[in-house]
Amino acid sequence: MVFRPNAESAALAELAVRNSIAAGGGRVVHSARHPEFSYHAVLLDLPASGVRRIVELDRNSLAGLEPVLSIYPQSLGSTLEVEDAAEAAAPEQAEIAEEPVVAVFDAVPLQAHPWLAPWLNVVDPYGLDQISVGRRVHGTAMASIVIHGDRSVPRPPIGRRLYFRSVMFAPAAGPFGPPAERFVDDRLIVDVMVEAVRTMRGEGGQRVVVVNLSLGDTNKRFADRLSPWARALDYLSVEYGLLFVVSSGNVPGDVDVPDFPGTIEFESAPVEDRAAGVFKALDAVKADRRILSPSESINALTIGAWHNDPMAPVALPNMKFFPYPDMRMPNVSSALGLGHRRSIKPEALYPGGREHLNLRPGSAPATVRPHAHGNALGGMKVAAPPGPGQALGASAWTIGSSGAAAYATHAAHKLHDSLEAEYGEAFAELPNIQRAAILKALLIHPASWGDTHDFIIRTKFPVPQNWETMRREVSRHLGYGFVEPDDCQSCAADRATMWASSRLLSEQAIEYSIPLPDAFSTTNSLRAVYATLAWFSPVRPGHQLYRAAKLKVLPLGDDARAVAGVATTIEPPYHQTEAGTVVHRRWAGTSFGHAGAGGTIRLQVQREKDQGGQLDDAISFGLAVTVSMDGRDGIYDEVLTRVAVKPRSRTVVAI
Repeated sequence: MVFRPNAESAALAELAVRNSIAAGGGRVVHSARHPEFSYHAVLLDLPASGVRRIVELDRNSLAGLEPVLSIYPQSLGSTLEVEDAAEAAAPEQAEIAEEPVVAVFDAVPLQAHPWLAPWLNVVDPYGLDQISVGRRVHGTAMASIVIHGDRSVPRPPIGRRLYFRSVMFAPAAGPFGPPAERFVDDRLIVDVMVEAVRTMRGEGGQRVVVVNLSLGDTNKRFADRLSPWARALDYLSVEYGLLFVVSSGNVPGDVDVPDFPGTIEFESAPVEDRAAGVFKALDAVKADRRILSPSESINALTIGAWHNDPMAPVALPNMKFFPYPDMRMPNVSSALGLGHRRSIKPEALYPGGREHLNLRPGSAPATVRPHAHGNALGGMKVAAPPGPGQALGASAWTIGSSGAAAYATHAAHKLHDSLEAEYGEAFAELPNIQRAAILKALLIHPASWGDTHDFIIRTKFPVPQNWETMRREVSRHLGYGFVEPDDCQSCAADRATMWASSRLLSEQAIEYSIPLPDAFSTTNSLRAVYATLAWFSPVRPGHQLYRAAKLKVLPLGDDARAVAGVATTIEPPYHQTEAGTVVHRRWAGTSFGHAGAGGTIRLQVQREKDQGGQLDDAISFGLAVTVSMDGRDGIYDEVLTRVAVKPRSRTVVAI
């Protein structure tokens, strides 16, 4: 519906729509109005004749009604498939704190699974468990990754209960096999999200600061206009102090590779030529492979799937191959950015399993299809429903951006617990929104393109073009870069990461003094300084300047770069990095710095004039800054002596 701020006008408009629906033989299933983010919608059931009139743009149908803004099919959730199920050994017993700090909104899980049962606190006010009689794949797998990470890598699980809200269910299998898990037919998904957050805050989830949402609406791809679901997440992030970690979505369909006339030419080509051909083919159809709603949300952290897992390399059967065997790249099926106002989306790529491609026999030109579900050839090991003859606790393999987002959420949980353990009240007593902003910054902080941009630029631009254009195209595929989850937490002798959080009013700024190790002035080894700023902006739905509050990290000036001995590295263009709610900047070099003993550089966080009108409230932010010098021991210990608030012990957490 066209949103009308006046409640009486909105009611009259909805009445007109209801009358039209009834006249066409349909019925209203559900309606919802949320003035906080300018949302008003009606879920309806129409006979085929009514749908046909809409498709034909009949002015006497719903398509011709003035109150109707747009008409979509009911939201259709992301699907997930798992393969190669095997028995799952019970995990070691762990001490688990009751109060959750992370939530998962997903399909009904297999609650009794031994990898999940001790950690799950399932909330199911609409009784989806009773109608979820099919295979409970998606919610089971996502809960498994949030709790344990990739189970093929031995690591401690999270140390708290997990707040799990069921928002999808697994229907019974039909004559053609098990259908995909789905949202209920009688609720608008936007209203479900709002109600789920409000219920969580009122019933045991008061300290939750991260919500994993490895879901997307496959009926709605981002096309410049923000979806209602994305607007809802933007509002809920600010109102309730929550970081939504959202999957970018998957696009599993066929891809024609015009560089190769047929299957034989593709199979016989060198590996590097196949990789270049696949990339060019994807890039040519990128408009059809855009991120799914609600991952365009400006306040959410959107995660794509990195073609990566810890499984040992294997020889693939005939007609199957890995597209990028020797380089870091996204999975072929991982949806592509950019986001609102060409902002960076997805912001980062987390491991999503190595996805192989199936070559279509006899196709001309060569055609490939991503094998978008894991198996023993590549994937992430997760809890799964049992197969025939198996016990309750099965494991399987999965692939995709859903698992990558869950992996990022796992990293966020481990970060939160480590920060709380090491800094006590200095972190634990921060407001929810500040803890969420710190985690948002730290989850992106290790992101880097590495040298992958070289491959993309030389493949897409055989004749060099404008430098900013080339970097923008790299960021469409890579965001800010690749993140190993352990890099969010691990510390090393040759680097030190510092964090800060505060609040800024409009046109205020805070300057931080960053200690530089003495080695920056005594050797010309490679050194780096990188900074990540994250915040949650109030929004103005319906306005061109949708994001109301803009923060920025001012670039290091010439003097500061000379002191540190660094230069600006290759990264997304500044106008892109400053279009969202995460700013990630890196400086590196091998020049001799001039900091001297006890030297510092200044880094300023600034809030610009509010967009679209003055806001009364201060904006909370999280900042992470790292200084590093590859292979130079003692950097961490030296910086540790010079920071104001110190951790209680030297741990495996980079803070």
